[in-house]
Amino acid sequence: MRILLAAVIFSLVIVTFSRNSDSDESSSREIRREKSSESEEDRSKFCPPNEKWFQCGTGCEKSCTHPRQPSLRNCDLPCIPFSCRCERGFYRDNRGTGRCVRRSKCKKW
Repeated sequence: MRILLAAVIFSLVIVTFSRNSDSDESSSREIRREKSSESEEDRSKFCPPNEKWFQCGTGCEKSCTHPRQPSLRNCDLPCIPFSCRCERGFYRDNRGTGRCVRRSKCKKW
């Protein structure tokens, strides 16, 4: 009888411990996920005007000299990890300042 009682108590302790460790693990995963999404948003603050931070930005960015961006299938360049790329509606001024500008502001050469 004592052995059975000890086994039941031992089982309860193990179940309680495993539940606590699972909830601690999921809480730490949620905190890590929140921190990583915050840091991605914060990284765009370090980009120049009209640019957005990308974890894997396209190597075939629209530019003043090449305003038509090739489709991703036709882009031979790999992604550029952790980079600032022009926001939608802006073009890389690759013959002038190197900044992202509206098409009308592209320098004419």
